[in-house]
Amino acid sequence: MSDTPKQQQKCDVCGKGRDDGVIIQICGRCKSRSFCGTACQRRDWPSHKEDCRSKAAEAEAANGKAWYDRNRKCEDGTSHFGQLELITWSGFQSEISEELGWGNCVASESAELKRKYEEQFKSDDTRMYRYWPQGFRWTCCGLAGDQRAGPLPDSIYRKDKIERRGLTLSRGPDKRSFNPGKGQIADAARAFLGMPM
Repeated sequence: MSDTPKQQQKCDVCGKGRDDGVIIQICGRCKSRSFCGTACQRRDWPSHKEDCRSKAAEAEAANGKAWYDRNRKCEDGTSHFGQLELITWSGFQSEISEELGWGNCVASESAELKRKYEEQFKSDDTRMYRYWPQGFRWTCCGLAGDQRAGPLPDSIYRKDKIERRGLTLSRGPDKRSFNPGKGQIADAARAFLGMPM
């Protein structure tokens, strides 16, 4: 919570105000709700959270941030540099011997998942990602949205993965782990040894 402007002088939950000797603060995320303390903020959260999250996402978009920027970090400290894209195509996943459909789920359940995305989540990618992160893929590496891998596994180069479809991923060093100093040393060594650049 952050301090409130002087015009917001009552708690939106219990109605207490500055006249009652409490300090009124606003939600630090969406800036649209006033609270007298953490107890009222917690009590209001079930009814406030969806509105809060969508207002915060709108504010991030207005500031030029993508909704998925907070999900870029991988387990090893590197970050995805591509976009998080909803998988809307179908295909056969040979690793599990299963036909997958819209949202990267079993084909027989994909129509229901799409309906939920359109009707319940109102086509909001942020809400869909919270519900079904594996329905997205990173365009930089072809990993599913729920994978927080460090170094890229060889499996991303298999063409039969639904997450990989339509991406052209070059084999070579992972851009997330590029070190400019080591790159210069490698270039100098290649030139010295007469190897192609």
